[in-house]
Amino acid sequence: MKPSVLFATSNRQVGLKLQPEVADVCQLKVSVSSGRAYADLRREAYQVFIVDSKLPQLDSVELAHALWHAPTPQGIFVSWGTLDNVVYVSEMKNWEQMTVRRSFDQLVGTLRALLDPAASRTLEAVRYQPKENTFFVAFRNGKTYELPRKAVQADDGSELVGEPRIIHGGSAFEVRQASGNRYQVPWDLVLYHHEPSYPYHKGKAGQRETEAQRAERIGGRVRQEREGRGWSLAELARRTGIQPPNLSRLENGKHVPSLDTLQRVADALGVRVADLVAA
Repeated sequence: MKPSVLFATSNRQVGLKLQPEVADVCQLKVSVSSGRAYADLRREAYQVFIVDSKLPQLDSVELAHALWHAPTPQGIFVSWGTLDNVVYVSEMKNWEQMTVRRSFDQLVGTLRALLDPAASRTLEAVRYQPKENTFFVAFRNGKTYELPRKAVQADDGSELVGEPRIIHGGSAFEVRQASGNRYQVPWDLVLYHHEPSYPYHKGKAGQRETEAQRAERIGGRVRQEREGRGWSLAELARRTGIQPPNLSRLENGKHVPSLDTLQRVADALGVRVADLVAA
């Protein structure tokens, strides 16, 4: 069952616009008055509560009371107006607050990131920008980045052939070059260069993950998923078509598997590649 989300806003059109944008990750209900929102919060458990600070008659004490007596949701303030009259809510114990200012796309991305953690490591769109010599990369959570070609060691400098294409369910994108060279860029390389909140961002001193550490982490995740299903190594080998010795090396962190190998393992386990490589 999809998580439920309550959006309290007097702008019904914004609510109606938001519903189809997030229909794949949640059930969104729109309350167009503060009184209706308070009643809805008391009546049903919501995973996320979005409140437009321009909602008429929004009372911080009454809102806090409604939240206090309901299973505590995560909160998003849509701050097209002032936040002064609801600042008390942000001080409530165990209530998580996020602020989205003016951008509908940012609201969609924030909501997706809360409800679908995989969205932060799944590619949605990629295009090459020749003037800047960068790849414009959009993730499913709405965040976008510009990755310089020079950041990709596998790039030989020759012209690109066609546009990059997303592969492995959004775990990477593939680039073809005039020289005949092809290479794949995984999602985590983009975050390593451009996302400060990523645990292995290059700007975090002493936290750059080595290839050996990455191999151990991925191998441990594969073993955990396999054992969680009660499968032997031989059973996973049968389902993937990969020889048991090679799977054993993978699980023991002897090498970082290729994306093709990870895709075969992920398909057999019924998970996404992103779930196996996530930090």
